[in-house]
Amino acid sequence: MINSALNRFLFKRKIRQVLQTQPLKYRLDDSITVVSMVGSSTVSMYLVAIKSFMENFGYGAIEVINDGTLTIEDISMLKHQIPNLNISLASEVDTHGCPTYISWKRLFRIQKLAETSYVIQLDSDTVSLGPLVEVHDRVINNVGYLIGSERWGKAVNVELLRDIVSQWDNTHVQPLAEINFHKMSFFSDGTKYIRACAGFAGYPKGFATIEQIKELSDEIESYIGKTWHGWGSEQTATMCLISKTKNASVLPWPYYQNFKFPQSNECIKSMNFIHFIGSNRFDSGIYKGLLTSLFEKWQRTGSSNKGSL
Repeated sequence: MINSALNRFLFKRKIRQVLQTQPLKYRLDDSITVVSMVGSSTVSMYLVAIKSFMENFGYGAIEVINDGTLTIEDISMLKHQIPNLNISLASEVDTHGCPTYISWKRLFRIQKLAETSYVIQLDSDTVSLGPLVEVHDRVINNVGYLIGSERWGKAVNVELLRDIVSQWDNTHVQPLAEINFHKMSFFSDGTKYIRACAGFAGYPKGFATIEQIKELSDEIESYIGKTWHGWGSEQTATMCLISKTKNASVLPWPYYQNFKFPQSNECIKSMNFIHFIGSNRFDSGIYKGLLTSLFEKWQRTGSSNKGSL
């Protein structure tokens, strides 16, 4: 417990150094929007995520969805660090009878943005380390993507998914929904399901209408009841919706990975993109070590977007 608390303290002290880095430089392009839900406690992590992402991607429009906790000082800092930043309010997003927790607000905001642009959803607990060529290829071809694992590297038939998931002793909302997919009209056209993570996701322009999202949500709820309103349902819906789009896929693992989900034995600095889920960012010194390398490089170059590790 003492080591865990110390690791958290050292991590938080280290990541705040991003506030001393130079404002982000990137090419503004309204045909793509990079969007993140951000709260006051995640401002520093978000700045690392967006600066390292743009360092390795380089273009787009940037939006922060304020979860309702950003202070005046937070907003001032974000606008200083990210020129042309748009900030929207989660409280102003209607979830149209779907679950109302914060991630569903993000999904419906993404749906609105995707009416006119390709949308990349970027979680704050991420770091980009190399050229995001595979992401660019999907953006220019309006193809959706998710970040996942080698085990679930390809879309799966929902009949097979039922047979696999039914063997699990798991009451989480996602497997409870997945075990019913084979019965749903949403998958009646033969659409296969991509089982991955929505922490870093690409939503093609026009990927879904409000009505399609609501119909999907209502249909799943008809099978599993109010459990559907629990945490994890938005990610499940996102995977369904992106699976429905043409040629959607999982980004190549381990070069795009959820840290320790599963464990990769390759050198972490040779990865392109890492999503540090939950407490893993504190339990290992890897995330903190990457921050040290990034900040040292950005100090040398006088910029947060020149070159790579």
